[in-house]
Amino acid sequence: MLLVLSIANQWLKSEYAQDDSNLWLVMSLFSKFMFFALVGLMALSLFTALLTWAYFFNLCRNKRITVQAKLGDGQQAEAGKVSLTIELFGNFLRPLLGTINASLVFAEKKISDRVLLDTAISRPRHWWRAGIKGKGQTLLHDRGIYDVQYVLVLFSDMLGLLSLPARLPFTQQLFTLPVSQPPTNIKAQPNATEEQTHRIEIPKRVDGEYVNYKEFEMGDNIQRIVWKIYAKSGQLVVRIPETKDPYASHLYFYVSFFSSHQKEGAFETELLNVYKDRVRNLFEALQRNGYNVRLPHDQEVPKLAGLGEKKSELFQITVAQWQSQIPPSAFVKSSNAAFVCLTSLVASTEIETILKNLPTSVPVVVVKLSEAIPSLFQLSVKDVFFKPETKPADHLRQPWLLSSLRRDLIKNENEIATLLKTRDNSWLTPSIALDK
Repeated sequence: MLLVLSIANQWLKSEYAQDDSNLWLVMSLFSKFMFFALVGLMALSLFTALLTWAYFFNLCRNKRITVQAKLGDGQQAEAGKVSLTIELFGNFLRPLLGTINASLVFAEKKISDRVLLDTAISRPRHWWRAGIKGKGQTLLHDRGIYDVQYVLVLFSDMLGLLSLPARLPFTQQLFTLPVSQPPTNIKAQPNATEEQTHRIEIPKRVDGEYVNYKEFEMGDNIQRIVWKIYAKSGQLVVRIPETKDPYASHLYFYVSFFSSHQKEGAFETELLNVYKDRVRNLFEALQRNGYNVRLPHDQEVPKLAGLGEKKSELFQITVAQWQSQIPPSAFVKSSNAAFVCLTSLVASTEIETILKNLPTSVPVVVVKLSEAIPSLFQLSVKDVFFKPETKPADHLRQPWLLSSLRRDLIKNENEIATLLKTRDNSWLTPSIALDK
């Protein structure tokens, strides 16, 4: 800004500078006034930012500042843009013409987007505010647990030339759910041997045969004879009384997070995010069959503060990680399985072993991960006329195209595709659309 003002002054001087010109004298005085006023405001803003930060830092050392933050609903949110509210309480000052921003710092050196603290928190029956707060959004792209370690507060001057940090202790845990996909219906039946092994508290109604009627047999109660049917057809039938089955039908959904690839990096993290989205979509589609879907886990489920011991299957999907200790052939129980989901990170030889042990009635889905990160050349007609929406994984598209992991996946997927052609009820698919 000072540079622009200086260039403008030089241009005015070259055009209007004359010793006997009153106009030039006025313009010269005005330009000098603007220059020194701007320099003075900048200096004042820098000085007050430094002064208020020092005062705030002293209050923090004396533990006279408290902070509250809320991500999502305070415990969970869907991955993506998550609402964030930060509140500071205490008798601190804001810099003149400057701003106070705050961010959450997570484990593994991740940091949230800045939130501008610009709203006063009123205190009942007091003229002085109790604190300030701000609301905004931050991008939490990875599906899993986020551990907040502290809140970073920044005091800035009017032009943002100076940002002075202060750290406030604050801990919180939040888990981000896989992204919900468009609803899909998938037909699945529980294993017959499971139908009489798990009791439920409220028995389910079970209809009788032949629309609740059967032929009269010796020993049947004659009071249950349906005389209307006898009058029409001459056949003696009796009503079957409504029964209640004290056992539930459970659908065991085996999801393996086994990976033959040992390295952990940005590619593996993004593949895990995509796989969790697909698994959630499958899980919710299976629930629409009306059965109690159970999800055995191939790894220990971490505990989350404040969530309690009882966790949902959706939480289990969210916090899962790639593992290499328990292969699918040792994890999937063919006598229980009603649906099996794997990834193309599983070697084709391992999938062949599973298919030999599973009945052909059990559906098997292998999620195709080589297409999880879109290609650089994948464009739509809309992209020609409109700038495509920026996505968090866009920076991976170019290196993924040349990645050795992608080449290994494509080779393994070709072997898996050949293998699945010999079996019904099997799919190699990048999405939930199970068309074969």
